[in-house]
Amino acid sequence: MSWSARVAGYDEVRHHTSTVSILRGFERRLGNLVEGFFASAFRSGLQPVELAKRIMREMDAGKTVGVHDVWAPNRFVISLSEEDARRFERAEQVLTAELARVVRETARERGFGLLGPPVVELRVDPALTVGRFRCEASFEEGPEGPAAEPSDRASLVLLEGERPVGTFSLSVVTTIGRLPECEVVLSDPAVSRRHARIVRRDDAFVLTDLGSTNGTLVNGEPVTERELRDGDRITVGATVLEFRRD
Repeated sequence: MSWSARVAGYDEVRHHTSTVSILRGFERRLGNLVEGFFASAFRSGLQPVELAKRIMREMDAGKTVGVHDVWAPNRFVISLSEEDARRFERAEQVLTAELARVVRETARERGFGLLGPPVVELRVDPALTVGRFRCEASFEEGPEGPAAEPSDRASLVLLEGERPVGTFSLSVVTTIGRLPECEVVLSDPAVSRRHARIVRRDDAFVLTDLGSTNGTLVNGEPVTERELRDGDRITVGATVLEFRRD
């Protein structure tokens, strides 16, 4: 086998591996929401991962080679049937945000440039039947320049006393617990397997206790649900996390 063929084969394997990794991360984050409404909405029919796969294909197919960079589409309009749109309606904000994250991760893994922040929009097309959808990709320059990242970022700082010992960046949905699939994994035995969740809602981050055994405290007060403010101290089990806006 020639050297160029070996390199091409390596690139193909790497491309496949990164694709699988991105899609698994997408499914895992959405999987943390599969309770109540989400469980029934995503149990059958069109699955969110199908939308993520199509976006990744459209980025590869629609990329354009410049003098020094390779640019990929950053705006995606996904048309759904009326029934599928109804199923996804209550999850739309989280779903589109996670699909935008797929765009950013794919661009980073493939070495693509983006003209602006990723934008994913869901629309209804009465002509489409259940399970069918269309994805239109285009280039849209953002007001903050190429490849702008969201400005509403936040993190949790793990504290030992008053000393920071670790930091966790928050995504659209961040679950705290002992299970390895949680975004914030804690070994504290007093922490439940899935103890609490933080969801970004527009410009706010909202903490929800997930029926944990020992409860969740914010600044020493028990909470079921609470919008977080910069500097809030979250106690789960014997572990203290400080919420910080970046």
